Amino acid sequence: MKLITEETPICEDLEKYTLKNFDSGLNLIAEHKNRIVGVCINSIIERDKPNENIFITDKKFVITASLLGYVEEQAALFQKYPEVSKIFDINILSVDTSYRGKGIGNAFCQKSKDIAKEQGAQLMSITCTSSFSASIAKKNGFEVVYELDYADYKINGEVVLKPEHPHKSIKMLVYSEL
Repeated sequence: MKLITEETPICEDLEKYTLKNFDSGLNLIAEHKNRIVGVCINSIIERDKPNENIFITDKKFVITASLLGYVEEQAALFQKYPEVSKIFDINILSVDTSYRGKGIGNAFCQKSKDIAKEQGAQLMSITCTSSFSASIAKKNGFEVVYELDYADYKINGEVVLKPEHPHKSIKMLVYSEL
């Protein structure tokens, strides 16, 4: 999504979005030699309990946040799963590029399943903006319930997100075997 670049190494709105659930006790961090090499930021979504919103001013993050909200609205998980009252959501699953392919993402998914069960969630969800995270989720038993090609997401008739290959769509996936 290019929210962080060499020219703009910090996106304060992304940090606020990430940190709003940081102290929940649901998150996972992978470290190697005193260096963080992966994070899995999680939250609980409850039926009839509003999500905590943050005020966003960064123009690029406004687009990303709008897309995430649109996907959540279109996926309509509580409507698709009327028996579910608590969803364990993997908000961010990220592994340093030099540590990918070493099982860290899979370990995050497995440990998140354990935490979700402990928390009494009946469903897990993850919105994948990357084909890499979607692949990890699928390998861990998650199924796609909603997908939108980036080329089809337009604001004022214009395609606003053009990620590099192989990232062609955003996907909402769920795991229902808790």
